Amino acid sequence: MKKTTIAALAACASSAALAQTPSTVTVYGLLDAAVRQASNVTANRESRKTMDDGIFTGSRLGFRGREDLGAGWAATLNMEAGFEVGSGVSLQGTPTGDYGQATAPTRFWGREVHLGLRGPWGGVNLGRQYTVAHSLAARFQPLGNPNSTAHSLFSSHHIARQDNQLRLDTKAAGIDFTASYTFGEQASSSANASWALGAGYGAGALQLGAYVQQMKNLAGTETRKIVGAGGNYKLNQTLTLFGGLMQRTSAVSPQENKAFTLGANIELAKSITLSLAHYNDDQSGSAALDGSREVTWVTASYRFSRRTDVYAVIDHNRVEGGYAKPAFMGTKGSQTGVVLGLRHRF
Repeated sequence: MKKTTIAALAACASSAALAQTPSTVTVYGLLDAAVRQASNVTANRESRKTMDDGIFTGSRLGFRGREDLGAGWAATLNMEAGFEVGSGVSLQGTPTGDYGQATAPTRFWGREVHLGLRGPWGGVNLGRQYTVAHSLAARFQPLGNPNSTAHSLFSSHHIARQDNQLRLDTKAAGIDFTASYTFGEQASSSANASWALGAGYGAGALQLGAYVQQMKNLAGTETRKIVGAGGNYKLNQTLTLFGGLMQRTSAVSPQENKAFTLGANIELAKSITLSLAHYNDDQSGSAALDGSREVTWVTASYRFSRRTDVYAVIDHNRVEGGYAKPAFMGTKGSQTGVVLGLRHRF
């Protein structure tokens, strides 16, 4: 009886020790709603007023967890759902899978959902994640990768997120190295699969990033390669400059895109920031493909607090030649938009 009692107590003590492993779960979110009036949104080049999900930061609800496993190891998780404030509709669905995304008309955890292990050498994550190119391209844009397609350019080439992604990261000699592989999950084929390599460096006022990413389409008939590099430099407490380059090529299609961006963040006052950016994308490959897209925007934000701010944007798009007409434009040519937005973080 004594031996049985002692064994039971030992088992309870062991279970209690496991239950007391240090762990945390953080609930966080962001709501960003913007009213935009834009010209040339129909075939007749009519104007339209809309309420959009955030221009630069999409609305989200997320859970971030971490459990300390000892000896420098930890288990991690991140679950983030995207939604539109105006209607409550879930976002980031993919009606037709392609280039590393599975077909999913709707997704609840559409922004990202992954779990992983971190150790003294780095970490590994598995799940739906941002692509390596998307993560590093944020370094050379004044407000990161804009959420709105009318205000972004690089994301349309490198794809923001992919499903079924395995991602590794480590740091050596002050450089952050990242590698990823996206499982296409197609029988006996590498279709819809992707791989990427990236490196980032930060020291004082300087931040740099470079990447190469290769993606196959769902049919397995085309391979797209993206190469990019850029960064930002904080000249002083008031001014930070941004710049980056990107090239897109394909194995089958003759289409080639060479893009660049320049921008700046200017702290006009303690609570006021002015940001501006210009993107240029020259497309070539054939007479039918030759064309370009230019995007320019200026935004000013006023921070009521650390969590809440209001912002205004003026933007201009111009699409010419064989460049595909973006979905937000009614006809090729130009579009001008004016935005007023409100944002809150928790």
